[in-house]
Amino acid sequence: MSSQHWDEAREEERLREMERESEALDENSTNYYATLNVSRTASTEEIRNAYRHLSRLFHPDKQHDSQSRDLAQRQFHKISRAYEVLIDPRTRDAYDQLGEKGIKMSKALGFRVQSPKDLQNIFEQEARRFHLEQVERWAQSKSEISFGLATTPITSPTYRMLAERFPNQIRVPTSKVNVGRIYMNHSFSTELGKHLSAKITGHMSSHGNTSSKNVIGTLIYSPTLALKMKLSVPALPPHTFTLNMLRNLSTTRYVQATIKQHTLDFSTPPSVKTTFGKQFSDTVAGSLMISTGNQYNIGPLWSTSPLAASNSLSKEQSPVSLGRIAKREQGDVVLSIARHHGKKRFFTLMAGAKKNAPFVRGSYTRLIDKYFSVVGDFYLVGVGMMQTNSSKGSSRNHGINRNNVAPPPKALDLIETIVSIEFQSTISHLSKLSWKVSFGISSGVSVTLGFSRLEHSVEIPVLLTPLPEAVVTLCAVALPATAMLGFNYAFVKPRRRRIIQQRMNELKDEQRHQLYQQKRNALEAVRVMKDVVERNRKNALATGGLFIEKAHYGDLPFDITAENSNGLLAALDRAQNSRTALSEADEPRACDVTVALQALINDNQLVISEGGSKRFLPGFYDPAFGVPKMLFVRYRFKGKLHEVVVKDSQALAIPMRVHCIE
Repeated sequence: MSSQHWDEAREEERLREMERESEALDENSTNYYATLNVSRTASTEEIRNAYRHLSRLFHPDKQHDSQSRDLAQRQFHKISRAYEVLIDPRTRDAYDQLGEKGIKMSKALGFRVQSPKDLQNIFEQEARRFHLEQVERWAQSKSEISFGLATTPITSPTYRMLAERFPNQIRVPTSKVNVGRIYMNHSFSTELGKHLSAKITGHMSSHGNTSSKNVIGTLIYSPTLALKMKLSVPALPPHTFTLNMLRNLSTTRYVQATIKQHTLDFSTPPSVKTTFGKQFSDTVAGSLMISTGNQYNIGPLWSTSPLAASNSLSKEQSPVSLGRIAKREQGDVVLSIARHHGKKRFFTLMAGAKKNAPFVRGSYTRLIDKYFSVVGDFYLVGVGMMQTNSSKGSSRNHGINRNNVAPPPKALDLIETIVSIEFQSTISHLSKLSWKVSFGISSGVSVTLGFSRLEHSVEIPVLLTPLPEAVVTLCAVALPATAMLGFNYAFVKPRRRRIIQQRMNELKDEQRHQLYQQKRNALEAVRVMKDVVERNRKNALATGGLFIEKAHYGDLPFDITAENSNGLLAALDRAQNSRTALSEADEPRACDVTVALQALINDNQLVISEGGSKRFLPGFYDPAFGVPKMLFVRYRFKGKLHEVVVKDSQALAIPMRVHCIE
């Protein structure tokens, strides 16, 4: 298959279907409900009636020769095994919980079980233990590394020109590449109980002559899916205790509250941030965030706080002398709206006030394909935030000491505009690569190269120029974008194609024996019941009963007719589709299950429950491993011709008047 005709989404869905079928074909995985053709909610009487019907059909004593008796004996053993498991409520509960392993477990734990509730609790405990053994859940680690650089003397022609013309005003760094902010964060979590877990986080930050470090312990308590609480305590100053609570009020509403206390003696007020979120529709969601900051007072309470807006810190009340109190936080109000258009376009808009300055921020994400996306972001902020934002943006976002580069013009400090564009490429299901370019009026042009794998990420932010240079911005966007697109289509996509095809071939090789054995058992079952079924078919045809004229199961070459289509047109479509199916549905795409379906008829009725694959029914097998399958049935009832097509997991009930095409 040529690469231009290769549908990646379809092939990945096919691979997932093959993996699901591979699990179902495991020798330890048996669908006893399908063996008896009953639903998972079937009553004891329904199970008993199904067993009687099939046992009469496959009983060895009803066969006339030794070979047929041997074949019938194998089928009768499978039916009897299914009946023994499902007729006993205790073993049925065990099978529903853990399959065959649950049945073995119930025998080992039988003397400890006092009631069905006790049985249920034991099975749940064993199921959790089983999953714990399969997946390493003791510790989950996350890490983040950021290493900031400044290459202004190399990448900014305008900066070099200004440095030559104004050597007294612009200080030129001695090195071509300067190290900015270095940040490292690592955490791991562990479960302490059923609803309690712990997380330990260590981080350090270094920028110029300043540095910070701390270790934070967090307890996470989640008694229900709707409630989650966190308490974080630092080991080193500043001792900022943080309490966070998330409460899901409904499936579409939530509220989140965060309380920070910055001093041990409560000499400063806590900052409280509350977020209210709501999903308005399937495509639109919004939230409102309100923060008090830590510069308020309630009457005389906290009126003498060193962080109050009306007070100024003296030398004796410096943050260092107060135990490295966190910096002042002003109140914020932020309104956010998020909307997605289909599966490939997402838009987010935020507006509000931070640090006494109004701002607007928007983000637009466009998925080029499943593994490559482009994210555009703009950020507008007004007067009042510039001094703090400039420092924060240069140290946190770019990791660059702005004292080493030319300061931006004073007139542009009245408003800041930052526009960024990011290209994200998923190398594999575990690894991602990103390239982000940010362009700001007073923050200049910077790029960030990022790589992440699982919960670990590395970022390298680089300040190219402190000035808004269009040429530098264009080069920083166009050249890497072209390189990433070429990398995605020349390397990543062909690599994913090879991996998918290799995995498909491995699954086919692994299941070849199981598929052969399944087909062999199905053909043996058909051979055993063929004589009896043929007599029943003749009687049904003569008396006007339910007669299966033709039935195919597998990768049929037509689609299912829409349910809301015109009745006459639907009948014509079914007739045309049936002729196509009968002419094209040959091995290995589909198998003939006419005899198998006729054998399941009881009192001129045929009912197949939904939910499970029909390949487990007696006389059925999987003719098209890894491909979505359907069942086509042409039958007569009271002399009239009927046709129906259903999906593999869809229920089937015949006869029905809507199936009639005559």
